[in-house]
Amino acid sequence: MVAVIKQLLETTAAAEEKARQLAALEEDGQTWETYFAEVQRQRQLWQYVHHLMTGAGWGERKKQQEAASAGRFELLQALTADEWKKAKLCRQVSQRLSGAVRQAADGVLQQALRYSKEFFAMAQDELVQQTVD
Repeated sequence: MVAVIKQLLETTAAAEEKARQLAALEEDGQTWETYFAEVQRQRQLWQYVHHLMTGAGWGERKKQQEAASAGRFELLQALTADEWKKAKLCRQVSQRLSGAVRQAADGVLQQALRYSKEFFAMAQDELVQQTVD
């Protein structure tokens, strides 16, 4: 289960990085603030669970920024995939948890599903816009 928690931490960090890149492309970066607050809450939850399980902190590893030069559509597509991966991992880990931690994991699962739906719709809109232009 520790490996799944590490994957959740890595996926959350990757999703946040992609969202920050998208926010930099947008004229109104404020629309992303709610997402960033949620990601921070999720990261703190998984860091806490990791600490409880291992007795050690989790050092965030910076992945190479493969999406650094990606366009808006590619970033939205990757962000959708990251949220789906988070949902899948949350479902997997939630089955092994209990109490308040399980409720928190279930909340992250629901939020990941909502965000994946929103990002998918944004990606569709972007693709339509690209084909019209």
